Parts: sequence; structure tokens; C-alpha cells
Amino acid sequence: MNAPLKSNPKADPSPDDLSQQIEALRGDLVKIAATVSGEVSEGIEKAGHQIGQTGRDARETAVNAVIGHPLTAIGIAAGIGLLLGMMARKS
Repeated sequence: MNAPLKSNPKADPSPDDLSQQIEALRGDLVKIAATVSGEVSEGIEKAGHQIGQTGRDARETAVNAVIGHPLTAIGIAAGIGLLLGMMARKS
């Protein structure tokens, strides 16, 4: 029932082994953090470029619509101005 405990050399690593393993883990974590950081930065950069391109496309579409239909654009602007003026007057 009370058998003596046998020492297993693999179960009891030396402090030097533990220090080496901790240093190896730290190095791995640094590499992982750098990789994740680089990928996140790359993703944010791509998203920024895409948002900028979408904005430029929207501006170009609006300019082309106004150039193609100037009277319609003036009518819409006048209507929006009239509505905003009426709403401001009621407040």
C-alpha cells in the first residue's frame, strides 16, 4: 500500500531544462506575435485602400450623374434645401 515512489528522470526536469524550455517558448511567442501583428497590419492597410477606392468610385459616379443630368441635380438640391428649410422653421 505504501510503496516507495520511484524517481523518473523525465518527470523531474532540472531547473536548467525548464529555463531552456521557457526561453524557447518566449522565442516562439515573439515569432507568433510578430506574425499576427504583420498580418493584422496588412489587413488594415488593404481595408484602407479598399475604402479609399470605394470613396473615389462613389465621388466619380456622383460627378458623372450631375454632369449627365444637371437639371435633375439642381431640382434634387432645391427640393432637399426646401425640406430642410421647412424643418428648421418648425423647430
